[in-house]
Amino acid sequence: MSAGWRHSPAALIQKGLYLAVVAAGVVIFGFPLFWMVRGALISQALWLKVPLVWVPSLNDLSLDAFRQIFASTEFRMATVLLNTLLIALLTSALNVMYNCMAGFALAKMRFPGKNIILPALFITLMVPMESMMISLYLIITNAGLANTLAGIIFPMSAGAFGIILMWRFFATVPDEIIEAAIIDGADWGAILFKIAMPLATPAIATIAVLSFLGGWESFLWPMIITDPQSRFDVLQKVIANATLASGGGGTMMTQWPYLMAAALVSSVPVIVLFLAGQKYFVSGLSTGSVKG
Repeated sequence: MSAGWRHSPAALIQKGLYLAVVAAGVVIFGFPLFWMVRGALISQALWLKVPLVWVPSLNDLSLDAFRQIFASTEFRMATVLLNTLLIALLTSALNVMYNCMAGFALAKMRFPGKNIILPALFITLMVPMESMMISLYLIITNAGLANTLAGIIFPMSAGAFGIILMWRFFATVPDEIIEAAIIDGADWGAILFKIAMPLATPAIATIAVLSFLGGWESFLWPMIITDPQSRFDVLQKVIANATLASGGGGTMMTQWPYLMAAALVSSVPVIVLFLAGQKYFVSGLSTGSVKG
């Protein structure tokens, strides 16, 4: 590339537009994080001050909100963090196992009704989770799983998207490899776990990350299937309830510093996980969409 081209008006305009788009993206996606950090470090009085203080002074910053959410028996921050982490890890593990098994069966095995299952899976992608809440609630409560860890996890232990993604990946595994393994005496379990799954690492990482995020961020279903003060309370439910306090006159007021501090703490594992698995995550989605 010549120096003249690099400094041509068209190149400068292109570079300026690129930088403008990047700057706009940084502002749009970075502002919520800034607002969350700012809100966690200031007092409730400064939150409600008019006019708004965008950048507080150093004297106005404090870690009291973080200390309070971990010390308060109402938040039970350490307990609900462990609960939510356990739910997210189990949800991720079950999704990887069930989605891989179902996707492999659809891609490489022959059985009655196979041609009906795939269209049905695509149809379920258009059905919102909220429309199935009543049926799920009745099933889980009649099974005696309300207010239990299993009752929270089982409805999230597999999904149509994950099955379709794994089916798409396993369909690209050459049939010759499968046939050679069968001739060598391998059963379907060995073929899945020792041959197919190692070849689908990007897709498995994608399923693991997405299902972990789903388990970590779950709010509506745990709120429905667990009672208040349940020992299996999750982070989002506790944050929503514990940050409300009486504002006088029978009204409820949000304690913004506590809410922002708890939200910031809950965001850290998600950010770390995504950054750690970003390479596999992007590869899994892109490869699954272009392979034929």
